Amino acid sequence: MTSVKQENRWRRNLHLENQRRNDILREVEAATMERSPRPPIVKPVNDAARRRDVRAWMHKNAGEYETATALAEAANAVFRLPGSGLDDETHWVWDEAAEAME
Repeated sequence: MTSVKQENRWRRNLHLENQRRNDILREVEAATMERSPRPPIVKPVNDAARRRDVRAWMHKNAGEYETATALAEAANAVFRLPGSGLDDETHWVWDEAAEAME
């Protein structure tokens, strides 16, 4: 007849032996795995247009448009405007279009 102490010791030793066995199997598997090169890190691209680029484009092309609205819509087609763009009447693109048409 075994005591509770002996049974707990047996369980602990069995558990430790199984852990060691699993650790060795994992190490062998990791050592034999085929590793491919990691892909290069791709930096996030902020491709929203800068105000100065839009302003320069508007001043250069203002003669081809009859209204500031047409100029702003053309700038929206050419550039990716940050924010809500033409949907917001307080957006800076409207100010730049009005200034370019003067």
